Amino acid sequence: MNTQRRLRILLVEDDAIFAAVTAEVMRERALVRWTPTAESALAAAGEKDWDLIITDIELPGMSGLELVMKLKSAQPHVATLILTGHRSFDNAVEAIRVGADDFLTKPVDRRTLIEKIDELVALSARRKAASSSAVLAIGAHPDDVEVGAGGTLLSHVAQDHAVSILVLTGGDSGPADRAREATRAAELMGVRLFHVNLSDSSVTEGGATIAEITRVIEELSPDTIYAPSAHDLNPDHRNVHHATTVAARRVPRVFCYQTPSSTVEFRPSRFVPVDEFMDRKLAVIRSYTSQVKQRRYLDAELLRATSRYWSRFGHSRFVEPFEVARDTETDSTLETEQDSSVSALLETSDQIS
Repeated sequence: MNTQRRLRILLVEDDAIFAAVTAEVMRERALVRWTPTAESALAAAGEKDWDLIITDIELPGMSGLELVMKLKSAQPHVATLILTGHRSFDNAVEAIRVGADDFLTKPVDRRTLIEKIDELVALSARRKAASSSAVLAIGAHPDDVEVGAGGTLLSHVAQDHAVSILVLTGGDSGPADRAREATRAAELMGVRLFHVNLSDSSVTEGGATIAEITRVIEELSPDTIYAPSAHDLNPDHRNVHHATTVAARRVPRVFCYQTPSSTVEFRPSRFVPVDEFMDRKLAVIRSYTSQVKQRRYLDAELLRATSRYWSRFGHSRFVEPFEVARDTETDSTLETEQDSSVSALLETSDQIS
């Protein structure tokens, strides 16, 4: 039994004959909604989760270019294709400027159209997956996560991923101050903060630690987790690592970051470029004013130097290193079949005009 979801394509075209021919050849595997105006397309856009929107430029009332601009703010993950009878370089440039993902002119070679639909449907799927991605970074103490993975988390935020940080203790001194600093750091990063109050220097690898991590995982359903490495002199860090491996056993991607107390056994194999986020990472760490004054490992020059060292394994100026505890791709069989199915849509003539 085939449970594959059919593609959903919204076609905006005022030429009824062209629309009928185009829609007919796509209906073998796609649910096609045809509308002759941009105004009715905007109403239809909110009714379904579309895989692709195809529109002409010249429409009665609002133009196709105006439509694309509005669609990008309402449904940013949906790919858009401009399909027009006017061969104009200016039209093509304007289409890309307003946010269209591609531009084709009529008459359209059928094979070209098939390939373009394949490409754009896959783009929509990638965007949707990225926008729904949930990331959780776990630290034993305030500032652990920011030091080890701050740039990487800022990169996730820039990709519109839902990023959260779980801090399991209040730190070894001035817990109230550390809590306020952690809150400020989370605000600067644009992430959600979970802060619980396990005993500093007494974090265990089971019991309450697993329970707290499990609680947050169940609430967020993350697909990516960052946690301390097992190769660490600090017992709280090691125990958080072990507790995470138990609580996150069903999470497909788990990466372990370096801390100032990591040992020489820390052996990363994933190196994330953070050039554009390095300055912001340092600004976030400066939120921990009570610690910056007394902790040498929070010195900005040392943090930059550490990141520069790891860049020898990457292709950028600044890098954050991670051990890969788990990196299992989720089952994407149905999605892959869906993305490749458009090539079977058209079987009659070589050209649509």
